[in-house]
Amino acid sequence: MDRRKTLAGLSPAQLNSRASLAPGRGMAAKGGGGSKMALDKALSRMSLAGPVARRSSAYVTKASGLKSDPRPVSDKGFQQACVRTVISYLAAHGFEYAITPKVLASPTTKDFTNVMLFLYRQFDPVLPKTFKLEEEVPQLYKRLKYPFQISKSNLTAVGSPHTWPSLLAALTWLVELLNYQERAEQARQDVGDERSRTEAEFFHYVSQVYRFFMTGDDGKCEEQDGQQEAEFESRAAGIRADTERLLAANEALRSEIERLRGEPRPLVAARAAREETLADKEKFLKLLDNLQTHKASLQRKLAERQADVAAQQAELAGAEREAEGLRGRIAVQTVHPQDVMRMNQERSKQEAALRSTQSQREALDRRVADQEAGIEGRLDGVEAALLGYHSMADRLALIPATAKRAEGVCFEVRLDRGAATASEMINVDLKGMVKAALQRLRDAYSGKARELADQLLSLQEQHDSVGELLGEREEENRNAEAQVHKLEGQYRAAKEALEQDIAAANAQVDQLASEVAHLRNANGAGVAASEERLRCLQAQYEDLAGQCELENATLHRDLSAALEKILNHKLQLQADLKAVCSRDAAINAQLQQEAARLMVLPA
Repeated sequence: MDRRKTLAGLSPAQLNSRASLAPGRGMAAKGGGGSKMALDKALSRMSLAGPVARRSSAYVTKASGLKSDPRPVSDKGFQQACVRTVISYLAAHGFEYAITPKVLASPTTKDFTNVMLFLYRQFDPVLPKTFKLEEEVPQLYKRLKYPFQISKSNLTAVGSPHTWPSLLAALTWLVELLNYQERAEQARQDVGDERSRTEAEFFHYVSQVYRFFMTGDDGKCEEQDGQQEAEFESRAAGIRADTERLLAANEALRSEIERLRGEPRPLVAARAAREETLADKEKFLKLLDNLQTHKASLQRKLAERQADVAAQQAELAGAEREAEGLRGRIAVQTVHPQDVMRMNQERSKQEAALRSTQSQREALDRRVADQEAGIEGRLDGVEAALLGYHSMADRLALIPATAKRAEGVCFEVRLDRGAATASEMINVDLKGMVKAALQRLRDAYSGKARELADQLLSLQEQHDSVGELLGEREEENRNAEAQVHKLEGQYRAAKEALEQDIAAANAQVDQLASEVAHLRNANGAGVAASEERLRCLQAQYEDLAGQCELENATLHRDLSAALEKILNHKLQLQADLKAVCSRDAAINAQLQQEAARLMVLPA
C-alpha cells in the first residue's frame, strides 16, 4: 500500500494546514499567475523518462479524441512567421549551426535533429546517452502538455510537405514556451519590493518541497524545510535587530522631544524679546517727548531770564545815565560842608540798604534755585514712576484705551513739566478715574484667579487619574505580550512533540519493513501474516499521521485565532494609549496656559 496520498484525496483543511508558513495572507492571490516553477527545474530527467508509478494519479487526464489544430499551419504566411520566430530565438541563443529561412522551408532530418537537440538542451542540459528522435520528441511534447499529437511516422519524414507544417508549428510552440519561461524568470528576478521578493522565494520553496514530496524524497523535503526555517530565523533575527534599533532611535527622539518641550520655545522667546523691545521703544519715544517738552520749558525760562537780564541792563544803563547827570549837576553846584556831611550820611544809609537788599536777593535766589532743584528731582522721580507704570500697564494690556483689558478707560498718564499749576501737569484724573478702574480690574481678576485655581485642582486630579489609567493599560499590554510568548512556546513544544512522534512512527515503519523482508527471506510461511501485520501497521500509521495533521491544523487555527485576538487587543491598547497621551498633552498645555496667565496677573 502506498503511504502517500494524491491531491485528489485531500480535504481543503489538509491542503491549507501549512498555510501559516506563508509570508502573508494575500500571497496566493497576488502571486497566482507567476508562481509556476521554472520549466528547466520542473522537467527533470525523471519526468521526461516517464511518470513515477505511485504518482500517476497526479498526471491522469480525461480521455478524449484527437484534436484538430485550429492554426492555419498550411498557410504560407503563417509558416513564414513561424520560421522567423524560430530563427530569431536560435540566433539570439547561440545556435551553433547555420540556419536560414530556406533551410527551415524544407529541412532535412539532420537539420531538424540539430534544432530539436538545441531546444531540448534549453530544458535539460544533460542529454540521455541514447537520444532517439522518434522516442524523445513525442515524449517531450507529451510532458509539456502539447495539445496535439506528434507521431513517430511524422518524424521519419520531417521535410515532407504533409508533415513539416505541423512540425514547424510544434517547433514554434516550443520556442514560444521557452520565451515565456525566460520572461517569467526575468520577472521573478526583477521583483522590486521586499514583500514580493519574499513571496517569490517562498513559492519557489513550496514548489521544490512539493516536487520532492511527489517523488517520495523525504530527506530532501526535510533538508529544504531546515534551510527555509534557518532563513526565516535569520530574517526574524534581522527584523528583531532592526526593530530594536528603531525602538532605540524612537526613544532617543522621544527624549529629545521631551527636552525640547521642557525648554522655552525660541519663537516665544523671540516674540517676548520683540514685545519688550517695542515696549522699550515706546518708552524711549515717550521719554523723548517729555525731554522735548522739558527742553521747550527750559528754553522758555531762558528767554524769560534773558528778557529780565536785558531789562535790568536797561535799567542799569538808565541809572548810570541818571548818575552821570547827577554827577554833572553836582559838579556845577556849590557844595557846603553840611550838604557834604548829609550826602555822605545818606550815601552810607543807601549803601547799607543796598547791601541788605542784595543779601536778601541772594538768599531769595538761592531759595528759588533749591526749590527748582527739588521740583526737578521730584519731576524726575514722577517720570521714572510713570515709566514703570506704563511698562506694567503695557504688559497688562491696559494701554492704549483700545487695549484688551482697558475697557475704554485711558490709563496712559502724561506729565507736562511746563504746566502753570499742579492739576495741569497730569492729563487724567488719577484718584477719580484711574485708581477706581484699577480697583475694579483687581477685584475681577482676583475672582477669576480663585476660579482658575479651582479648575487647576480639578485638572490636576484628572491628570492623576489619566496617569493611573495609562499605567493600567501598560500593565495589560505587558500581560498580553507575556501571553503571546507563552503561546509561542506551547506551539513550538507541540510542534516538536509531533515531529518526534512522526519520526518515531517512520522509524517503526522502517523497522517493520526490514523485519518483513527478513521474515520473507527466512521463512515463506509467515509472509502473508507479516504483510497483513504490515498493512495494519501502515493503516495505524496513516491514522496516526492524519490525527497528527488534524491536531496540527487545529493547533495552528487556535494559535492563529489567539494571536489575532491578542493583536487586536494590542491595537486597541495602542489606540487607547494614544488617546490618553493626546488628552494628557492637551491637559498639560491647558495647565501651562493657565499658569502663564496667572503669572502675568497683578498681585
